[in-house]
Amino acid sequence: MVCQQNVLLSKPELMVAVQELWGLLMTSLLHSPFEPYLRDFLNFLGQEAVYTLARVATNNRIVPTTTEEAIEATLLHTSDLARLFSYKRIRSQSLFAYLHKYGVPTERSASKPELMVAVQELWCQQIQNKAIPNPPLVKRRASDPSSASKDVREVGSHQSGTNHVEGRLSAKRRLHREGPAGRSLSESSSTIHLSDSQGNVVNRTRCDNAADIVSSNTVTKRVRSDKFSKDFCEWYYTMLNRLQPECAHHCGDNFGEKIFFNNSSVDVFLIGQVSEEKHSQGSDNNFTLISGVCKQYRLLFSPNLESGTQAHKSAHGMVKILCCGTLFQSGSFIGIFEQEFGLLICPVDRVWKIMYTKVNLKQTGTEQPVPSLPQCQVFEIEGV
Repeated sequence: MVCQQNVLLSKPELMVAVQELWGLLMTSLLHSPFEPYLRDFLNFLGQEAVYTLARVATNNRIVPTTTEEAIEATLLHTSDLARLFSYKRIRSQSLFAYLHKYGVPTERSASKPELMVAVQELWCQQIQNKAIPNPPLVKRRASDPSSASKDVREVGSHQSGTNHVEGRLSAKRRLHREGPAGRSLSESSSTIHLSDSQGNVVNRTRCDNAADIVSSNTVTKRVRSDKFSKDFCEWYYTMLNRLQPECAHHCGDNFGEKIFFNNSSVDVFLIGQVSEEKHSQGSDNNFTLISGVCKQYRLLFSPNLESGTQAHKSAHGMVKILCCGTLFQSGSFIGIFEQEFGLLICPVDRVWKIMYTKVNLKQTGTEQPVPSLPQCQVFEIEGV
């Protein structure tokens, strides 16, 4: 029935329809309509990345010995595309490089959700045309087809800023990322905006599920709480890590005072041989405190995005986010962290901002298991 309707569907609509049909029929990406394109994509990432994905998808219960075995395990134990793209090993640089391989015009500052939409749209177009993965349109410098890191470096130097990922979406569902006063997120670190064709702004954290973005005639105003917490934490700790010189080149927004309310508060607890507390109030002071602690101790955060985030709601609109993970200093493990955020929608900017945050930074002498949190109730969070 879907095949009879395809000629009437736009590309985003086709993408959603194929994924919904597949979700009803199967619970694995193996033998899905996307399988040949996923194999092409995973081979493109390279052997090391695919081995890592296989271990993540199987919770370290499968240790592959070949690339083909790793791809089979990843596809068999991954339920859908949203789950696949949620893996940390699949980064925006790799998505950009893959689109570049097939000659898809892409804005160099495009976010991971935008790149993910473009990749899935490419696959759906190939499915509609019954096309098999094609050889790269741009010749690689590296002779080894599994050398994804070389591809990423080549594309990272590509400075084509005039093409837009948005141009590949239908005009009816075009997405825009803006900051306050119309500035791009590269200039403003406060939030992520999505707007529909009528200019109605919808605020949300980064979403790794393309079906959520283009699942109706207008941009969705709801997001699952587990996705919200995961995407918020990935966005926040990426900003903090970019304060360190070794991570300054990573893709992400700039950490700044505008992510806090003017009367917000921050509590930092340094727990080690000698414990210390630091407290601040006000957006400027909060920014100064957090950035100062991160720079003083050269902290790098590795949040447990798979099982270390939670979201809880209150009766008055506040969303509480919990996150835990490991702490590093340059290339050395030094401890673990636990953090709590209270988020509210600012009625002035119509964006999510931090009302309070509390963080425990625990120094440990030996490497500890990655901290995690128990599962909690999932609910829908309204956008604005």
